[in-house]
This record gives sequence, C-alpha cells and structure tokens, in this order.
Amino acid sequence: MWASYVVLAVSLVAAANAYSTGAPESVCQDMVPKHPVPAQSSPSPYTITTSTKTVKAGAPMEVVISGKAPSNTIRGLLLQARQGDKIVGKFTLKPNDPFAQLLNCGEPGNAVTHKKHNEKFDKQTVAFTWTPPAGFSGEIKFRATIALNGAVFWVGVESAPVQVSS
Repeated sequence: MWASYVVLAVSLVAAANAYSTGAPESVCQDMVPKHPVPAQSSPSPYTITTSTKTVKAGAPMEVVISGKAPSNTIRGLLLQARQGDKIVGKFTLKPNDPFAQLLNCGEPGNAVTHKKHNEKFDKQTVAFTWTPPAGFSGEIKFRATIALNGAVFWVGVESAPVQVSS
C-alpha cells in the first residue's frame, strides 16, 4: 500500500514539471494540459479582464488575468484571443518578461504561455498586450488555461466579449 502512495507522489511531481517550460503547440486547440489529472470542475478563482470592451483593428489593448485571492497564484498559463474556435491577433510581452513567453499556435505570437520559473515567481496578476489584426472585425473572447500547480488547473476560463471594428 505504501508503495502505491510513493508511485502516486512521484507521478504527480513528474506531472507538475511536465510542462514547466510552457504549453506545447500540441495543446493549442483544446487548451487541455496533458497532466495525469483532470481539470477542475469548480468555478475558476481567476478572472480575465480587458482594458476596453471595443477596440479598433490594429490597435493594442491590455489583457489582465488575476486570482481572486492572494492564494490564487498562477504557475502555468495558456492564453489566446478567439473568434469562436479561431485564434486571432498577436500578443506582445515586456522585454525580458520573467514569467511569460510567446507561443506559435498557427502564427507566431498568437498565444502566451508561461516560462520555467521558480515558484517564488508565481504571480497573482499578469498583464499582456494584444493587438487584433488589421482589417479584422467581429467579437472575440480571451480564453485561458490557468494552473495553480501541476495537479490543480482550470481550462476554458473566458473574458467578457470584446468587439473589434475595422
């Protein structure tokens, strides 16, 4: 029996480190981490807010992900802007961002994921700049997978809609 607990503990530690360098491109569409545990079914303790509810195509805007309480820190992340299932726009990051990196989910920079980092660099709030493509119009939502750790994560956390006009 004790050996079973050891095996379980080792596999959870391995899972927690499985994507410690960020989400792989293979999860771009379903946004589901390949951890050996299911996503949480409880409401997410994280919110995604935007600097505006309407934006012009080609004009940058800010996207903020925050934990609702100080204990709701972010260890892992995959963030995209979507029109339905289509990933749209480009993110830009601050130079030398210690937490995040751009990911190519069909186009360079159309998603953000976490970097490998020490847990002391987990954040309660992260902010990114997103720019809709020139000539684009329609409604988008920001969608994220957010991990508290390797065994506790939420898939499909969404922002309120943002209207993009050309």
